[in-house]
Amino acid sequence: MIRKSSRLESSGYYSSDGLPVISYKETPYRKLWTRIRAQPRPRRVATDVKITVRRSEFAMVGVSPAPARRGRRGLRLARLYLIPLCIPVFWILCELLIGQMTDGTVSPNSISGRGNELLEEFYSKFNELKARLNSYEELIRKDEKEPMWANVPNYALESAGASVLCSASSPPHKIKPGFFGYFRRGAVRSRVVIEGKSELQPGNCWAFGGARGNLTVALSHPVVVTSVTLGHVAKSISPTGDIPHAPKEFSIYGLTSANSPAIKLGNFKYNRNGLSFQNFRVSDKGSPVSTHVTLRVESNWGDPTYTCLYSFKVHGRLAS
Repeated sequence: MIRKSSRLESSGYYSSDGLPVISYKETPYRKLWTRIRAQPRPRRVATDVKITVRRSEFAMVGVSPAPARRGRRGLRLARLYLIPLCIPVFWILCELLIGQMTDGTVSPNSISGRGNELLEEFYSKFNELKARLNSYEELIRKDEKEPMWANVPNYALESAGASVLCSASSPPHKIKPGFFGYFRRGAVRSRVVIEGKSELQPGNCWAFGGARGNLTVALSHPVVVTSVTLGHVAKSISPTGDIPHAPKEFSIYGLTSANSPAIKLGNFKYNRNGLSFQNFRVSDKGSPVSTHVTLRVESNWGDPTYTCLYSFKVHGRLAS
């Protein structure tokens, strides 16, 4: 937009007819820049009273005064040295954060071209530590994961209505109190086997004489047996460090009634070096609906005197 300037008119840049000798187009940037440059800049007065007094005081004690532009010098040092040092640190933190969010390891090849051996060593240590942490977490999850038999019904549970048929089971082993450190309070009843305890204590078991015997349980409901769980104390918590009285080879039989003939469901072997509770699958093809289950122990792990039964559980499908 062509406009008439009073400053140019006073300076004689217009003709006698009022026509401009020099024309120019003002833009917002040119207009703002002209106004800024037209404003006078304030100047600092070096001869300030406070500064003069300070200098005189410093001169009296023989100390040179501090420079007046220390603040600007500090900003300059921060801009030249501190900020360039913060940039790589910030970059490293961002890379670590991205690696954690994506759940992946950071490759050292991404920084190998920079020729920084310290960073490569740091990343290799970080990846190694992260791999170890992941392995520890997997072990913890594996230990905390409940076994399959803990999430299915137990039809040989006394509190649910199951019971032990003493007439169809082996007679208990008669022992004296304090025998080998076990059974200090005398013989334990057979009902302890079907109490469904999740934690087993040495000596709190039902024993029968010899290495061969059986236990018959009346189930709480008629079921088609699919698996059984046999429990015994582990070697690690045994006072002698071994479990020779644990059952070794055993068989499972199903009965449709208390007086019906037993139907064999399978042969199994208890591992004395395994877990305390061990589950054994039963083939349910053609299996009858059982109201009673018999656990028949064929042998134990070396003790000819008696065999201990700590826990016995029966799992299956309800009869339709």
